[in-house]
Formats: sequence, C-alpha cells, structure tokens
Amino acid sequence: MIVENFQSPNQNDRAGGQSPSLIILHYTGTCTMMEAHDIYLTPNTVSPHYMIDKNGSIRAYVPEDKRAWHAGKSYWRDDTDINSSSIGIEIVNSGHEHNLEPFPDIQIENLIELLRGIISRWKILNKNILGHSDIAMGRKIDPGEHFPWEVLEAKGIGLLPKTGALIRDESTFDLLRLWGYDSTQPIEIIKTEFRRHYLRHTNLDSSDNKDIAAALSSLLQQSE
Repeated sequence: MIVENFQSPNQNDRAGGQSPSLIILHYTGTCTMMEAHDIYLTPNTVSPHYMIDKNGSIRAYVPEDKRAWHAGKSYWRDDTDINSSSIGIEIVNSGHEHNLEPFPDIQIENLIELLRGIISRWKILNKNILGHSDIAMGRKIDPGEHFPWEVLEAKGIGLLPKTGALIRDESTFDLLRLWGYDSTQPIEIIKTEFRRHYLRHTNLDSSDNKDIAAALSSLLQQSE
C-alpha cells in the first residue's frame, strides 16, 4: 500500500503517553481532496492521521503515535480526550452539505487495507471502530448514513448487530450508555446517531425502541 507522507503542524503528544485504542472515521465534507489537504497543513486548524481520496490514494499527516486534532469536543465510554486515544481517518466525500455521494469501491477497499494495518499494529478491538457521529452527537453526523459499515464488517472490521441475541433487561437509554454513548445528550439524538451507524437502513428518526434494544443487546454480547 502506497501512502504519501505530509507533516501537519496540528499535532502533539498523546496525553499520558497512551497508545491509540479507538479508530474514528470521518468524511471531509469537501468536494475535493485538495480542499481538505490545504486545511490540514494550515497551522492551528485540524488534522487527521490519514486521508483517503475518492480514487483510493492515501495521504498521511500525523504519525500514528502522535495526537492528531480530528475529534474535537467528544465522548466515548467516559473518555473526553478522544484525540489522545484514537487514530483519525478522513474519507473524501462532499458530505451532507453537498451531495453525500456514495463512497467509491476503491476508496473503501483501500480504507479496509489501511484499517487492517492499524488494527494489527495497535490491537484495536472491533467495538472501538467508530464514526465521528458516535463520539460527537448533536455536533457531527459523519461519515453519514451512506457509509458502508457492512462492507467493513464482512471483512472482519467493526461490529454490527446480529439477529437472535437475548434482549437485555436494561432500558434503551441504559443500553446506549453501556455501549459508550454520552448519556448527557438527549435520548432522541443518541438514538438517531446509533441508527446512523448500526441500523442505517432504518428511519433515522424512528421512535421505535425495540430494534435498538435488540441491536444493542447483540453488540454488547459480541463485545464481551
């Protein structure tokens, strides 16, 4: 896999010398790769560890052992410094403000290859491969409901719910909290962002809790 290397000025040491335990997937929200590239090289803005263009080409901006500035204000399982605990990957896509076009096959194929290397190097658990919308609810909605999480899962990357799990007794709210979501956020926002990632073929605004409870019970069982 060929990776073109750049040095973003937007990086520092991970807090406490920790190793990455999460991978966060984003879309760039730009129409071209160069729009995002210029931002990542501008001081005091943002940065990912990697960016993948629509043609599958990959650029690196921050070494994996350093803290990139991609997550912003975020939360997952009591962690509020996601930049220190994660590796951030930007995927070139115009996003919701433009067309939210499908992700090309070559882009996803090369993402999978990149992810395999990162997972192997840092022993990342499948339950810890997340979208920006999972950790920054109400503020971010990328990589969006068109992102093909099921293609990754078919290659052994990430987790999606399976049928047949015994539904747990906890409330939907408590199950969402146990999975990792920020329980200080309104329940409807949490449910929408859960659907955006884990039940993306359903109505994002559905008020039904049964499918969410079943999905969460499956995810929690798989991650035990």
